[in-house]
Amino acid sequence: MKSGRKPIRDVFRSAVLSGNKAFGTNLRLAKIFAAEGVLFSLIITICNNNNNLFAARLGADSYQLGLLSSLPPIVGLIFLIPFAIITDRLRNKRNMVIIASLGLGVTYVLVGCVAFLSTNRIVPLIIMLIIVNFPMTLYNSSWQAFFSDVVRPEDRNEVYAHRTRMNTAVGIVFPLLFGAILTAATGTGKIAVHQVYYFLALPFSLGQMFLLRKVHSDVDHASPKLKLSVLGQTAKSLFKNNHFRGFLAVALLVYMGWQMDWSLYFQAQLNYLHMNESQMSLIVVLCAITQFIMLGYWSRLAATKGIRFVFMIGAGGFAFCCLSLVISLMLPPPVNVLFYYVFQSMGSAAFSAFQLSTLLCLLEVIPPQNKTLSIALYSTFILLSNIIMPYFGVLIYNLIGGDRQAMIITMLIVASIRIIATAAAFIRWHINKGAEITVV
Repeated sequence: MKSGRKPIRDVFRSAVLSGNKAFGTNLRLAKIFAAEGVLFSLIITICNNNNNLFAARLGADSYQLGLLSSLPPIVGLIFLIPFAIITDRLRNKRNMVIIASLGLGVTYVLVGCVAFLSTNRIVPLIIMLIIVNFPMTLYNSSWQAFFSDVVRPEDRNEVYAHRTRMNTAVGIVFPLLFGAILTAATGTGKIAVHQVYYFLALPFSLGQMFLLRKVHSDVDHASPKLKLSVLGQTAKSLFKNNHFRGFLAVALLVYMGWQMDWSLYFQAQLNYLHMNESQMSLIVVLCAITQFIMLGYWSRLAATKGIRFVFMIGAGGFAFCCLSLVISLMLPPPVNVLFYYVFQSMGSAAFSAFQLSTLLCLLEVIPPQNKTLSIALYSTFILLSNIIMPYFGVLIYNLIGGDRQAMIITMLIVASIRIIATAAAFIRWHINKGAEITVV
């Protein structure tokens, strides 16, 4: 008797076929946003993803690495809402996206220059990485609003899925190359390689500006007068909406569980799994491959089961990855690293589900008016979590011993939060299953 369910082999065959078509699209906007996203992903890959390694090489300890994850969002938190109000009053939100992108490129160049200091480099590095978070946060919020303005709702899934595929492809090709270059370098040459990576952020951001200027926008309203009262009006409208409150609560739980181990993962790989730069880059590539293969399937699943169902899968993937690291830490070498490679990359396949679904879930629960400000209010809560949770994770790890056993216990606590977040995502999907969410 047939159960009506697709066999696992059909799911993966379908996923691979969709991966083969990943580089093709008939939508001009999808091609432009994908190319622009590739350049942004390159900045994240060579700069943001190596911040902890760069800081460790300059002499940062575990507490300072925790600060590098916790403190930078403070600047974004301070300036996000004021600049969101300004962005919503611009004739074209593209201008703010371009400004933020160029600001990110320039600031990363300054981060690279910190290594030229002879002494006391950690404090200036932390300060610069705090400043970096301002254009990074501004870019994300203004880009999301700009994307919502210029892409029709019926095209958002395809355009955003294609951009995410191309971003994931960057995660397959480049981390291993950049990691191999870092591994080949010796002594102070490793720091020099990091500096070159940071300096490349500026030309990449200039490329983003060129591509963004090619996006045609029909949204060209007259700029109304700036009024701070719009903040209270928008916040009141948002928090009166049950759909927004429900999504915010679930998303916040997911982010809390994710952010808590940002610096811990790096320390577990380096200190307890004893992975070098190439090995760390290899796991990034393996995870990116599984994400790339499955992304087409998540996109089609979103079209049939709904974007909230895909978000639930993404949340579950975080929990699976955390548990795979815990088991890896309990195994002896070299089995521990092999186990980590296999199961971490399997669980990370669901991360592309989270990437694809989060923005689309947010856009379905915010009103069309003052979109940038609504996104900024949502992002404020995520940033508050970002300030607290990474340092909180490091604090727990150090309080209970700062050794392998402490890492295992801390990661089990993180896994518990992620499992609760997955359950909350399931409840939200089940309650709203099949329902169309409309926000006015």
